[in-house]
Amino acid sequence: MSARPPLPPTHPADTSTLEAGTDMQSVPENPLTQSAFICGEVSYRTGDGPMVVIRPGPVSVEVGTHDVTLGWEEDASRLSAVMPRTEYARFIGEGAIKPLVTHSPEATESAGNESH
Repeated sequence: MSARPPLPPTHPADTSTLEAGTDMQSVPENPLTQSAFICGEVSYRTGDGPMVVIRPGPVSVEVGTHDVTLGWEEDASRLSAVMPRTEYARFIGEGAIKPLVTHSPEATESAGNESH
């Protein structure tokens, strides 16, 4: 029988604990869901099939670790396309996809108060 490998050294975080009175911040289910507008030629390929063009108009955008999912409605059907994040960034750089930035009234008011 072989000897077990040595245990890794301890780290200060190994012994850290959370105070019972600490409030936990809630995280939304889809924190990276956004909206965008297709205003140029954006195309995607489904598997080995032909290139399909996404019609101009609003889309929902879900940013994942490695890819981006675009969702839209067309003729009473819900459609979606998945593309690498680099390709999504290229479409934004070309101006074919315009991300929509929404501002909450609270954020606008607090930003205005900080500048005074």
